[in-house]
Amino acid sequence: MRMLNITSMEDLVANSMNILEPSPVDASGNQLEDVMLANDPVDILLLPGVAFDRQGGRLGRGGGYYDVFLQKYKELAMERKWKQPLLIALAYSLQIVDENVIPMTPTDVPIDALVSPSGVIPISSAAREEMCDSDKLSGNGEDVI
Repeated sequence: MRMLNITSMEDLVANSMNILEPSPVDASGNQLEDVMLANDPVDILLLPGVAFDRQGGRLGRGGGYYDVFLQKYKELAMERKWKQPLLIALAYSLQIVDENVIPMTPTDVPIDALVSPSGVIPISSAAREEMCDSDKLSGNGEDVI
């Protein structure tokens, strides 16, 4: 599994299941950068899942591929003294389940925030901090939920 750095929606192509994913090359024909080989840190990683809870639990498909990648990226970021990226899950509202329902093991990496059609649910202190900073910068003092 590779994570590729995209800069626009044009960098995505539909796979065999009609799900948009990064193409190895961008819309201009340039090779997309593998984030594990990058010279600069990633700000946000968007994560898929089957279900999520409000404590940061993410239920995937059971292979652990994302958790392995996330742990390796976390180690790379610490080694290079980079800020850790926010781990954001995109979900439909019906994918968000009651608190502490998602089983978590020591190797599972929790998400920082959920984004659904109902709004944004900050989970970690890093996500809450980032959202407060965004509100200050935009002049918007409203809660985002």
